[in-house]
Amino acid sequence: MKCRVTLLSASLALACIIPTYALAVGDDQDSSSTLEQRRALSNRIKQLRALRKKLPIPVPSGLFGIYAFPEKGQGVAGINYQHHEFDGLIQGSKSISAETVVTSAPNRFFGNPMQPPTLRVVPKSARADVIFPFANFAFNDHFALVALAPLIRKETVLETFSGGGGINSLGTNTVTTKGLGDIKFGTIFKAYNSDDYGHNMLFDAVLSAPTGSITEEDYNLTPMNTKVKTRLAYGMQLGSGTWDAVVGVVYWGKQKQWGWGAQYLATIPLESENSEGWRFGDKHEGTAWVSYEWQPDLVTSVRLRGETQDEIHGIDSKIYGPGLGANPDNYGGERAEIGIGINWMPALANNLSLELLLPIHQDRNGVQAEHEFSLALSWRTGFF
Repeated sequence: MKCRVTLLSASLALACIIPTYALAVGDDQDSSSTLEQRRALSNRIKQLRALRKKLPIPVPSGLFGIYAFPEKGQGVAGINYQHHEFDGLIQGSKSISAETVVTSAPNRFFGNPMQPPTLRVVPKSARADVIFPFANFAFNDHFALVALAPLIRKETVLETFSGGGGINSLGTNTVTTKGLGDIKFGTIFKAYNSDDYGHNMLFDAVLSAPTGSITEEDYNLTPMNTKVKTRLAYGMQLGSGTWDAVVGVVYWGKQKQWGWGAQYLATIPLESENSEGWRFGDKHEGTAWVSYEWQPDLVTSVRLRGETQDEIHGIDSKIYGPGLGANPDNYGGERAEIGIGINWMPALANNLSLELLLPIHQDRNGVQAEHEFSLALSWRTGFF
């Protein structure tokens, strides 16, 4: 969930064109233009140029928690859109067919009445879209406040197989959820800036509130060829149901047209279980990137990202049956991705960025939907 603030820096590069334009206008003004106005404009230009030197080259769009403001009273607001696509199935690190899963993957609830020995309902494809407005404000030279509110839509196409065994497919059924996710808010601490601002370090300390629903329902196609409204799988819910800590550390640097950085980020549930009896596993993420400023309004980037997450702890008694997503063991695992991004600054203090992330390694717990790609698109505007 996924917000970025340092991208304001590249937008400020356009400040270098202000003197020619502003002074030309001043030359055409009548005698009402005062010397004090000209001095104020000149001072403002100097401030913008000084600020430009203090900020990094824009970071990739898909990053979270990288906020750096050299002076209090500065901030950024914007909107971030993320799209995630899944297609097919993966067991560990190997792609696997639906027919293999429904004849070999065990049903956690086997032994209970009407429960077959193997899974009978598996995801064929899935997608998730997240739109979140965000804002950041530095209230002094070292601390900034940050908040975001995600709006989520998830959709999964499920394939159901007939009866208690075999590979006779009954067809597909699409389930959806949409609404507010978990709101995040907290602070960013700027720990270090070198004299030339070529090396910088900051820390993230953010809370995730359990505002997203964890009781979403929809109609499912059963192996008996009936449609029944049931509580959807854990991955289809809109939130975690727990208060979570999102903590991390970031280093970024720059030299002339080059920028680079690395980040570690952890999402740790602060409660042993939510109101429905479960919680997501601890999640750890690491990423490193390099970027190049081709011109003041155009930057490209390449980054590597890796994550690892534990399986779900506990169980929701209402998430039940021979569906893949009903088993808490089929969540979490490892994933590594490569991202290619571009940043464009069409106007002063405005930034549009795009990043495509493609998996290069997956080793997932149990059986899961296979991740195909992610896309991140952001627009930001700064006030300073």
